[in-house]
Amino acid sequence: MAQVVPLLAKTAYVPINPTQTTVTLEKPFCVAAAASVNVFVVRNDAADTTTVLTTNTYASTNIGATAPYLAVNFPNPSCTNPPSLAQLNDLGLVQLTLDQYVIRIGNSTSCFNTPVCNGPLQDGTTYRFLYVFLGATQAVLTQTAWSQPITTPKATPYDNIDLWPGRRSGGMIVITSILSVLTFFVLAGLVAAIITSLMSPSGHIQTTHHEVRSSHTVPQKAQGIEEVASGTAERYAVNPQV
Repeated sequence: MAQVVPLLAKTAYVPINPTQTTVTLEKPFCVAAAASVNVFVVRNDAADTTTVLTTNTYASTNIGATAPYLAVNFPNPSCTNPPSLAQLNDLGLVQLTLDQYVIRIGNSTSCFNTPVCNGPLQDGTTYRFLYVFLGATQAVLTQTAWSQPITTPKATPYDNIDLWPGRRSGGMIVITSILSVLTFFVLAGLVAAIITSLMSPSGHIQTTHHEVRSSHTVPQKAQGIEEVASGTAERYAVNPQV
């Protein structure tokens, strides 16, 4: 069975494949009469490609960097009732039909310490895949050859994203977003204050006038004093005719 290898699912069924952390493969229809299928994953540059069920895990092999690990086990697809091309090409294709046809590697985020783990793959890394067919007692019946190398896309650093009409770093984008939100709230508050001012009734303020009258006392001329003084002067004047 060396001529049979796991194949990458067609983009007509899975438009984005592979992704940065997953690779979707076609399930092996009519390959072997088995009860279940194990999927092993290894990095293309790993020195050891020996499949070991008990010791080599997702975590211990550093995601296949040192040796293959068991990613997933699924029931062997029925050869008598495979999905038809009409079902797969139907625009109303349901997920159940798609799951019967493909297997997604790297689809789990909660199995890092378990013997069988379908954890995320690494971006920008080349992997190979292997199908092992098991009988009802979990005995190995046969296996395929390793797949052709399949490379996951490399993630673009956030600070290298070029946004037209000018290049902006991730930090600048965050700051600009925060300032935009704050500006929106300030403008909304200003508009609300203007509307409230226009809709509220205006009060009439009555002005109270206070009349202040000032009385000025004009001092009267001390005429009597002058008359007395005049009379006194006449009394004590020297009469030259005496």
